Amino acid sequence: MNKITGSFRFAAALLYALGCILLVLIYLQWVEPEKKRHIIQTWAAAFVGLIGMKLTIEGEVYDKPCLIIANHISFVDIFALNAMKPGRFIAKSEIAGWPVFGRIAKGVDTLFIERKNHRSIIAVNEQISAALSKKQTIMLFPEGKTSVGESLLPLKANLIEPAVLSGTPVLPVAICYAENGQKTTKASYANISIFKCLWTICSTPGLSVTLKVLPVIDVVGKTRHEVACEAAAGMSAAMGVPDPMKDYSEVVRHHCDAIGVPSK
Repeated sequence: MNKITGSFRFAAALLYALGCILLVLIYLQWVEPEKKRHIIQTWAAAFVGLIGMKLTIEGEVYDKPCLIIANHISFVDIFALNAMKPGRFIAKSEIAGWPVFGRIAKGVDTLFIERKNHRSIIAVNEQISAALSKKQTIMLFPEGKTSVGESLLPLKANLIEPAVLSGTPVLPVAICYAENGQKTTKASYANISIFKCLWTICSTPGLSVTLKVLPVIDVVGKTRHEVACEAAAGMSAAMGVPDPMKDYSEVVRHHCDAIGVPSK
């Protein structure tokens, strides 16, 4: 029965995604920004339901433009976050070449980055700064790679710099997947293709994704590394996993104490 249901969901998801591409090419790029955000939010929430997942949002979603940072487990992360609060994503350049989903990513104004190319990071930071100055919400996955969801990887602070420089609040979100209420790795595409991941999700009953929205971080007077450490502490606690940046935070605090500068 799961295979039959999964087959229908898988086919429906692909047809829905193809329909979204037509929406992007024919209509979405011509509408006003506010209406575009509403369409993306509605479409994203519908996709999560279509593949058989239950979406739950815990915590208060910041209602102003901000930089959203989250852990990265699945391609579903993007849809779930857009269902919560639409924004422009920062994504690895490989996504642009994905069949179907790559075209959708381009259509919703995703900014692509070659993570191993230092010049690319500089260029994307300039685009992030420009977007934040226009009061646009930006979303990124600062771990730098996909995990299976059993831990939080250290957060890379480079792409947080534009928010710090512009005084834009940072909203951390912990993404958690479960199967019948128990933590699962089935939603992850860390070691498999996106279509195999989609099939696993569509054919597994009882899957859910929870977005645990943490208190917004005021970046004023903080460095990008301090913001990253603060976010990692909150995200790891929400996920119930060790803080990967705890040692770094302690090093910073001891250094500040040593030179007589108060740590933030």
